[in-house]
Amino acid sequence: MAASKTKILGGVAAVTVVLVVALFFLLPDSTAPEFVDTDDEIGQVRRFVPTVTVTNVSTDSTMHVGRSLMSGDTLRTNQSGYAMVLFLDESLARVSPSSQMVIRSVLNDNKDMNIRTQISLALGALFMDVRPRPDTEFEITTSQTVASVKGTKFGMNSDNFIWVEEGEVEVTVVETGEAVTLLDRMFVQVEEDGSYDSGELTDEELEELSANYQILDSDLIEREMRLQFRNRNGDVLDEDLRIFEQEQENGGNDN
Repeated sequence: MAASKTKILGGVAAVTVVLVVALFFLLPDSTAPEFVDTDDEIGQVRRFVPTVTVTNVSTDSTMHVGRSLMSGDTLRTNQSGYAMVLFLDESLARVSPSSQMVIRSVLNDNKDMNIRTQISLALGALFMDVRPRPDTEFEITTSQTVASVKGTKFGMNSDNFIWVEEGEVEVTVVETGEAVTLLDRMFVQVEEDGSYDSGELTDEELEELSANYQILDSDLIEREMRLQFRNRNGDVLDEDLRIFEQEQENGGNDN
């Protein structure tokens, strides 16, 4: 009887040890730095075409080149607006028109390097060029996906379409928890129910996706245009517009 009781107690102890070990591995990683909204600069908007707005808890301002971004800022572009964000770790985000996202980042002790950055993409699309650094984390989230990267060039939109030009991206499907690894020229489209379709892009498809952001890499000329129109009362009204055009490579127009 005593031997049987000893065996039972030993079995319970073994099960207890297994459960404790399992729970240890299931607990979230408490060592990952948490996002806190601060006044520390995490990056800058280097270029924009033509209007970008940044909103945080204390300001709501129209963007200007070199304007600092702080953790927790919301960046918006209008229907014709593009933006280029340069982070402290030299990663680049090219933002397409009609986009909205919240940008958060944790800096190192010297406040001069991003060690963990997250972009929550609510609307629109962006193209990322993330610098490969072993001690940094970068992720972009949508309603159905989490894209984790170490160093790569890839794009994604708020409709849960993700594509890779160069490098590697691990995409986690929020609905199912399944992870999908994308390499050069691959894509994935995740649906609301967690199902997804993945494959490889053709040269034409890859070129078309990349071309959407080339305006930010071009030399732009700011021009003013005055429009004149007549309203229903017959009054003539003038309206001044600022437009941005790509500079002609040959320095002029062909006739």
